[in-house]
Amino acid sequence: EGMDYLTKEIVKLGLEQIPSQANFILIRVGDGEGVFNRLLRRGVIVRPMVGYNFPDYIRVTIGTMKENTRFISELRNIIKGH
Repeated sequence: EGMDYLTKEIVKLGLEQIPSQANFILIRVGDGEGVFNRLLRRGVIVRPMVGYNFPDYIRVTIGTMKENTRFISELRNIIKGH
């Protein structure tokens, strides 16, 4: 359920993602390190992928529905410049 929700919401945000069979999703956000830092300041922990040669990506673990909706809300705000 969490994976379905996140993948659909990521598409709605117009972002690319790498299909996953694991408990996480790689999302292309442009400045992965910058988005990681902005999310962290908002209390949302993801992993930047620059150390894995994917500087444009963050990795988000599938969480509870409450965690997933908060992540999408904060990511949407960052993308919109809020």
